[in-house]
Amino acid sequence: MRSFIYFIESVFYNFIFRFLLWKRPKYDKKYRISICGIFKNESTFLKEWMEYHIMIGIDHFYMYNNNSEDDYLSVLQPYIDNGYVTLIQWTKEHAQMEAYKHFFEHYGQETQWMTFLDIDEFFVPRYKDDINDWIQDYEKYPVILVYWKMFGTSGLVKHNYDMLTIEQYVVSHDGFSTHKGKCIVNMDYPIAFYNEMTHHNTNIRYRLFGFNLRVGPVNMFKRFVIGPYSLSWLGETKPTIQINHYWSKAWDIYDEKRNRTDVFFDKNPKLNMDYFYGFENKNITCDYSIFRFIMKLKMRMHDIK
Repeated sequence: MRSFIYFIESVFYNFIFRFLLWKRPKYDKKYRISICGIFKNESTFLKEWMEYHIMIGIDHFYMYNNNSEDDYLSVLQPYIDNGYVTLIQWTKEHAQMEAYKHFFEHYGQETQWMTFLDIDEFFVPRYKDDINDWIQDYEKYPVILVYWKMFGTSGLVKHNYDMLTIEQYVVSHDGFSTHKGKCIVNMDYPIAFYNEMTHHNTNIRYRLFGFNLRVGPVNMFKRFVIGPYSLSWLGETKPTIQINHYWSKAWDIYDEKRNRTDVFFDKNPKLNMDYFYGFENKNITCDYSIFRFIMKLKMRMHDIK
């Protein structure tokens, strides 16, 4: 029965609704594209993550600090002073979805596009240097899903703090995650609901012929994602973008995360070693797509002219 419903929805959205979409962003908001991120004790990785995303075209960051005990402010303060960061002190435990709702209610109308991105996730446009150039081909769609490419430890017991994260971890899953990614959302539309799927499969409300439709994302092939996250459309297989998800990093980083509270989960699933190996054992290929940005990022981070 559920498969039949998925089929009917897929036919409607992909063969009817897609041709009724006409509204495009006016870009009259304060920011063109922004990231909303929630973090906890991530100061070591914040600078690389922010410099990288500024480099590929992100205008602003709404950063929710979830009771960090490290020196995160010394990293973020220059970006706050330069207008790149709005810092929100978010003290509620295991309330990531509430933070996202808070963002939409208080800051959603400041930015044209936004995405809920974690500190271990990096957008990687494969043929465009700027994510704004990439998004031009998708402007009529309210929500765009970008699939994860999962990266593990690359066999490293200890993280090298003298190297970039994106430089150290190259061993990945073979292909994209078939069930998860992150969405880029046009803030002209209200988000339909806030639950765990908002984090990965954001839906919006779309007014059409007097009816309020719940509309999910299209993927990079401009196919509406209905049910299982189909990776292709009409035989097209060439990907144009991905999110590098550095899920574990080296064992010492992962082990430290296992023994602290999580911004979402009440009981940290990382304590289960089967959970770790379930991801690690799928790392059977190398992906260097992000390497084309490494030299430019090093120039930025070390202020090399």
